[in-house]
Amino acid sequence: MNKNILYFLFLVIPSIVFAQFAVVSTQPANNTKNVPLQTTISITFNEAIDTMAMQHYQNLSNFASFDSVISHGYSSDLKTSYANVVLKPNQSYFVAFLIIKAASGAYITTPYVFHFTTGADFPPYSVSGTVLSGTTGVSAEGSIVALSSFNIMNGEGKEETSPFVGWTNVNSNGTYSVQYLPNGTYWPLAVKDVNHDGEIDPDNGIDVMAIADSIIINNASISNFNLTFINFSPMVFSESITIGDSLAKKFPADRVLRRISGWDMDTLGRARKWEYAYTYTAPVGGFLIGSGVTIRASESDTYILDQGYVDWIKQLKPVTNYKTAASSATVMANVEAAGGKKFRLQSHPDSLEFNIEFSMADQKYGWFGPQGFDTSKIYWAVAYTLNYQRTPNQTDWVDGRFYLCDQTTGAVLLTRTMGVKQNGILPEQFLLNQNYPNPFNPTTNISFTIESSNVTSLKIYDILGNEVAVLVNGKIDAGDYDIPFNASRLSSGIYFYQLRSGNFVETKKMILLK
Repeated sequence: MNKNILYFLFLVIPSIVFAQFAVVSTQPANNTKNVPLQTTISITFNEAIDTMAMQHYQNLSNFASFDSVISHGYSSDLKTSYANVVLKPNQSYFVAFLIIKAASGAYITTPYVFHFTTGADFPPYSVSGTVLSGTTGVSAEGSIVALSSFNIMNGEGKEETSPFVGWTNVNSNGTYSVQYLPNGTYWPLAVKDVNHDGEIDPDNGIDVMAIADSIIINNASISNFNLTFINFSPMVFSESITIGDSLAKKFPADRVLRRISGWDMDTLGRARKWEYAYTYTAPVGGFLIGSGVTIRASESDTYILDQGYVDWIKQLKPVTNYKTAASSATVMANVEAAGGKKFRLQSHPDSLEFNIEFSMADQKYGWFGPQGFDTSKIYWAVAYTLNYQRTPNQTDWVDGRFYLCDQTTGAVLLTRTMGVKQNGILPEQFLLNQNYPNPFNPTTNISFTIESSNVTSLKIYDILGNEVAVLVNGKIDAGDYDIPFNASRLSSGIYFYQLRSGNFVETKKMILLK
């Protein structure tokens, strides 16, 4: 799910209602035609807007369907929000205010929308139907239906561009009608803020969503198009087993289960996503390849594993006895009591995100290295980490606690601490890149950028934190560096490389496969 877009565009009104706060007028008025291509769009309220709150909500109350916004702001009395825009000819637009807060503390109690067009008339087509509760038991009243120009559920399109071409409130009887649609392909969805916390976040297991495959409008409206709510409640490990085993039957008979992972865990041992990783012999060539099973509350499917990942997990012993393993809830309770809760609740910068990850596997080449435990066994392992989101697709560990647990009882057997960076915000003028290739055997290159002359070190550490190599150690000039590393004397496993330059410290993980 492209959670960022959903959070970005579907924050709705909290359930607390203060004084009456209402829209007085809009410019242009609802359903206006022949709007000039360069114009001012505005909406006026009967009292002043809480502009500080609206800075927080930003585009949740902005003119998100426009192609080009020259400027936007508020009138001197703060009752009018406006935008100077450039529009396209013969195109319809809508403005949807999903949350507006007054300086008095009042909220608009129902999301507000108005339409206008630069053409002589609106597109004639619509999509209508009913939003159904499904198995959630959640009433459709108070939900929203939107049509997107691209599939926001799998990340297609650009997040900085508003995807929505149509939007409407759902009626008390569950019916809806999205108006003024041109021919095209659209992805419908419906969402509801069930817990009234002001956020649409289906991943919380409470809010609900209805999604559908793309629909095509071709010179005709679409009616009786129903959307059925599903929830995205996380699941404990035992709930994933039957699904995982069933989907794994799609793989060849010689498949071997190498690792089970749980992502975005909560403190009840429930994961947003469970993954089962298998290896098997390729039908042509006879080499080892792999596939995985992904299990979510909303959907489950199979996928092809990256060959680098396959080259790592093929070292791991087969995962056995997983059906009789300790429950993920038991493991989590033990980890929380063994120090996980203390680490989880410690204060940290807002720039860092806390995450919990589970794995059931041969842990010899995992987070714990080959020493300090019986490497002949399969274990539960739990990682509590603080992470820095460098890019939308790249997250770096900042600090972590790792717990090795008995597969059968869930008891905590071993704890490792990995502190990998001293501060929570990475200076933009320094950069440490991921080594390439990764995994590697036995050579790889590590590149980094230093923007000012500093005493700099680049060191390699094993999983236990022991220093195993020093690649740079001294004062170097500003510039880009590409340092080769030969690990022929080291054994296979996970290693960390750390760059220090002035106050900048960053660590990354790499995998040596022999």
